[in-house]
Amino acid sequence: MKVIQHSVFAESIYRNSLMSVFSLGMAAQRARNRERIRQEAEAFINEIGVESVVSVTEHGATLGPFSVVVWWYRELPDMRDRESLVIRASDESKTA
Repeated sequence: MKVIQHSVFAESIYRNSLMSVFSLGMAAQRARNRERIRQEAEAFINEIGVESVVSVTEHGATLGPFSVVVWWYRELPDMRDRESLVIRASDESKTA
């Protein structure tokens, strides 16, 4: 059985004012942060295996945080052929 999951790689941004977003130094820092997040997502993809990746999307709002979302799947063992892993309560009628 396949299970689809997602992992989010996002930057945290703290701004004192909206004007700091438009300063040149802030733009360069933001570009470096975005590249770092892309590298983190790429490392994760290499770790799980490219064949497991379903989708990769970047979300970069003008004034909001940048994020990369990786949708991926993993195989779970087929439980139909095995005994169920459900833990059942013991017989409560027995006394100690």
